[in-house]
Amino acid sequence: MAQAMGSWKRQLHLWHRWLGIVLGLLVLLWFGSGIVMMYVPYPSLSEQERMQWLMPLDASQIKLSAWDAWQASGEPGIPGVVRLNSVAGRPAYHFKVDGRWTSVWADNGAALQVTGTIAKASAGSAAPGARAMSVDVVDLDQWTFGRVKEHRPLYRVAAVDAAGSVLYVSGRTGELVRDTTRSERAWNWAGSVIHWIYFTPLRTHGQPWRQVVMWSSGAAFLLVMLGMVLGIQRVRLRRRYAGGRRSPYRGWQAWHHWLGLGMGTLTLTWLFSGWLSVTPFDWLSSPGVTDKDRLAFAGGPLEPKDLSLSVAELVRTHTGLLELEWRRVDGRLYLSAFDRMRRRLFDAASGLVVTSIPEQTLLHAVRATRPDVPLLAAEMLGTGDSYYYSHHAEAAFPVLRVRFKLTDEATFYVDPAQGLLAGYADSNSKWNRWLFNGLHQLDFAAMVRARPAWDIMVASLCVLGAMLSATGLVLGWRRLRKRRPGNNAGAAVSRI
Repeated sequence: MAQAMGSWKRQLHLWHRWLGIVLGLLVLLWFGSGIVMMYVPYPSLSEQERMQWLMPLDASQIKLSAWDAWQASGEPGIPGVVRLNSVAGRPAYHFKVDGRWTSVWADNGAALQVTGTIAKASAGSAAPGARAMSVDVVDLDQWTFGRVKEHRPLYRVAAVDAAGSVLYVSGRTGELVRDTTRSERAWNWAGSVIHWIYFTPLRTHGQPWRQVVMWSSGAAFLLVMLGMVLGIQRVRLRRRYAGGRRSPYRGWQAWHHWLGLGMGTLTLTWLFSGWLSVTPFDWLSSPGVTDKDRLAFAGGPLEPKDLSLSVAELVRTHTGLLELEWRRVDGRLYLSAFDRMRRRLFDAASGLVVTSIPEQTLLHAVRATRPDVPLLAAEMLGTGDSYYYSHHAEAAFPVLRVRFKLTDEATFYVDPAQGLLAGYADSNSKWNRWLFNGLHQLDFAAMVRARPAWDIMVASLCVLGAMLSATGLVLGWRRLRKRRPGNNAGAAVSRI
């Protein structure tokens, strides 16, 4: 019996040791990169940046309606998304159908063909102090994963400026779609790239990358779980070791033992929640707000009469408008617009600013997403709840929360100021919110995520986790060092 017990413990030690040797550095980098990601996210182009960099629309140049421009494109059907903004100083309509963008000049109806010259002009506002710019065409590089894939190929504009800007322009619409700086790229190598294993040759292939993240985080979870079992088994609270010590270890081993006992549970939950981030085996996957939901909320697709609307007078009346987007809510057309200060909603029929779409209109529009399903509750929220709130990104308020009486607990959040389905939650996403946001980001409640208290707490715990990983690496390195035959000095080390 004793021999079997010893063999069992020996196997646990061996698995923990060699998993630590293989994965210890990765876990250490995960903790360190997590701190970086708190302050430097993966590159993206925010709406605030677009507000500063887009050129104002010139009403005198808008010669065609959106419908005329769409007809000139020669594309079949009718677009699902329509925008009007300036590209290289000229107004252009951008149409999206089935995930594909088509752009047409609003002054003459010609197809917008993106060139290096247009790319430089679009990127120029984001790098006003550039002494020179070089342009090349890429399909994908280290900083263009994510939503910009629908704009490929991309024109990559490298600016010679103080910030070391590299800007990406859509090869389909001519719009600036992503911006990066030298500092942002450097910090991301220490942050998002390491944390998400976001290396271009691997990330290019979505499913293999997902499998690598899933299995590496799963193996790291096993590493820590074995360490916890061994650590608890070796600690003595009553029958202490010689000298009254509760741990049999000294030096680096003792540090690793006590850090493991103190941080083990948190590290386990952190690795488990990280594993969940790639929805392993499609567990807890949620559709979010789907195109079908948006179409039902809109009251049907855009119609020719919607696109036939003349917008030149609206642009002339409200000077400084940067962009217009066609938007339907419950069958009524609105135009969402922004200038350098704010985003507003205009009633298409009257041209007047709409401060808030009536609650009953929104409610009727949301009901269309789940026809013949009774509502459980509908209420206007002035602050966030557990599933819709501001943290890293600002959430719009007030917001109408509509809950359906369904087994999946389907809940929509509707922005009355913009006429948008701003959020969605169901039973899977609610579980994921607590198991990922809660366990991985320690985002449990408003008082916990209040900054800078949240920063101090998360950064401190990451440092302790990194120390746990570092002590394990030291012990692993000692174990790997080539020892002289008969040298048993490291026998104790090899037991942890």
